Order: sequence, then C-alpha cells, then structure tokens
Amino acid sequence: MLNLSRLRLLSELSVLGTISAVAEAVHLTRPAISQQLALLEQELDVVLFERSGRSVELTPVGKRLATRSVELFKLVNDIEAEVAQSKHEVTGEVRVAAFGSVAVGILPFAIRALEQSHPKLTVSFTEMEPTEGLKAAAANQVDLAVVDDMTSIEAHASKLEFEPLCTDHFMLVMSSTNRLAELKSIHLDDLANERWALNLSAVTYVSFLLRAFRAAGFEPRVSSNCRNTAATIEIVRSSSLITVLPNLILGPVRRDSDFVCVPVKPILLRRISVAVPKGASKLPAVKAVIDALKAVKSEDAHS
Repeated sequence: MLNLSRLRLLSELSVLGTISAVAEAVHLTRPAISQQLALLEQELDVVLFERSGRSVELTPVGKRLATRSVELFKLVNDIEAEVAQSKHEVTGEVRVAAFGSVAVGILPFAIRALEQSHPKLTVSFTEMEPTEGLKAAAANQVDLAVVDDMTSIEAHASKLEFEPLCTDHFMLVMSSTNRLAELKSIHLDDLANERWALNLSAVTYVSFLLRAFRAAGFEPRVSSNCRNTAATIEIVRSSSLITVLPNLILGPVRRDSDFVCVPVKPILLRRISVAVPKGASKLPAVKAVIDALKAVKSEDAHS
C-alpha cells in the first residue's frame, strides 16, 4: 500500500530540490529521508529520482507521482477539514510565513484578535520574502504564506490555492522639512534630481521601483542603501533624502510629525494574497487565520 508520509516527502523533494532541504524542513536526518524515499521506491518498484551533485532530479515517473500527489493531499485536507469542523473549538497550530510589511501592518492585529476569539489556537510566524513563502507553502513547511503579485507563482501554482487579501499602495516618504513636503501628491518624473534612500538588497522591491523610475525617465541617485527599513526611515528623518515605502508599514511614520507621506503618480501598488496548500483553506484553524487577516484589512478600509 502506498505510504502517504513517504509520498509527502517526495512531494516536498519536488519543491525543495535536495534531500538535505527536506530533512531540515521535517526535522529529520538526511539518512532518514534517504531511507524513507528508498522504501517508497521499493514499494512502487520504480526509480523516482536520481542524484546530480548535491541536488536530485526526479525521474519522469517521480514527477508524475509528485504531480498526482497534489490531488491526493487535497483530498486528505478535505477529510481533515470535515472532521475538524465537527468540533466546537478551533485548536492547533497554524504556521504562517509573511514578508516584513505584512508583519508590521497586518499580522500583529490578526494575532491579537485570534488570541481573543480562539484562545486554543497558536499562530507560529516566520518572516519570509514572498518567493520563500510560496516555496515553503508548496513544500508544506508552512500552512499559510502571505505573498504579493511582484513574485511569479508559476513554479508552485499547481500545489497552491490563493485568496485575495488586499491592495497595498506605495508612498513617497520624506522629512517634514523637505522642500517637497507641502505637496499633496507628486509625479515621479518630478523626482529625477532627488537623492534616494533605498534597500538595494531587496531585489523584487528595487526592480519594481526601477521600472517605475525608468518609465518616468530617470535613474535614481541612491545615497543610502540600508537593509533595515527602520534605518532608512531614520536617515530620511534627518536628511533631505527621500524614499518610497509600502503603505502597510507607514502607520507609525504617519503619526510622527517629523515625516510627510505623499501619494505618487502614476500610482504604485501591489496586490497581496494568501497562499495555502490545496484544500488547506477549509481547515478550521487555517480558515480562522485567513479570516482574521481579512478582518484587519476590512477594518482599515472602514476606518
């Protein structure tokens, strides 16, 4: 009989690419994973993968099996959801991955609400960029990943389902003493001669902004390159440098009289969604977290 635990390891291997990565994800040793995958091959009497240096390559049979397993694990999730829905309380642990601005602007409020409405539910959070979060959700390392549309979902779309969460606009942020601070909005092409504070290590974010700047006809003069958003904000506070940041993280900045946040034209935005393994959104614990995230954004929209 086909062993579901071993089949799930093969599914994770198809996403993570190495036995070491699978071992780390499921907290087992590398030899233990190799042994379980070898047993799966023996059960099916086929070769499922071949080693290529440090990575492995699934055989055509292995790829087909990993693809078909998506349907099977969706059915497993459906069954578990039906059983869990018969209980009176939402319990268990939900592992959440989200990128930094969601960790600032949405997640804390959702967790606070969940602690009040579902005290037996535990949310475990890991900060991950959207690319990492998608991969982690597809490999069942997390139960839910908050991602944006700056990241291609193609590689993992067959294993995941998505629910829209919100739209996040980017704002121009500057010191309240900046000569542009009196403006109510500003066109990007009027910023060609300004000096910028940008996180150049955030490749997706920078690529998004560079496309917008180049469409406006200029290359930004970057005078500050900080990985830490708080450091960028402090540099903007004490200088004439400007930056562009997502609205989700600007709550504290907006309340600080040292700063001004101005909309830019054309509008810069991203669409944020929740990615979960197929069928998992019906699990009461996962659904409760998704509902709490949506409720935070709904309250923001009406406040």
